[in-house]
Amino acid sequence: MKYSFKLADFPDSNFEIEISNWTGKSKLLMDNLQIEQSKEKGKPYLIPSTNGECIKAFPKQSFPDLIPALEINGIKNQIVEKLIWFQYVLGGLPILLLFVGGAIGGAIGVLGAMLNFNIFRQEGTEISKYIKVIGVVAGSYILYTILTIFLLKLIN
Repeated sequence: MKYSFKLADFPDSNFEIEISNWTGKSKLLMDNLQIEQSKEKGKPYLIPSTNGECIKAFPKQSFPDLIPALEINGIKNQIVEKLIWFQYVLGGLPILLLFVGGAIGGAIGVLGAMLNFNIFRQEGTEISKYIKVIGVVAGSYILYTILTIFLLKLIN
């Protein structure tokens, strides 16, 4: 997923972070140019400033979000707007499959929750977002049920 944002320390620049859903690795772009990521502890991005120096931007996880914040000079800069508590609750409902369906239910649940959190961050009307999220919740449970029936028939 790609997320566009601005940083207060760089008001004239546009930033994008691209995060792989599969590996969790991220790429930071400043005005469509990829920013180098240091190998030092914390793996900061080295953002070039106007005076020729590099400013270190440390990616910091901000639980329960999967999208990191960037810490610059001790200040956390949110890349995406935090969700409201009930969006986390509604979006996270598929995770309850973990308690019912073990590893298979958990895998389906985590994928459903991640998809829901991404839906809440997409552009569009609030009503369409909630309809899509409810559809993903229902789809997760239906997929789990179908997969379980299939596996039980396969075993017997």
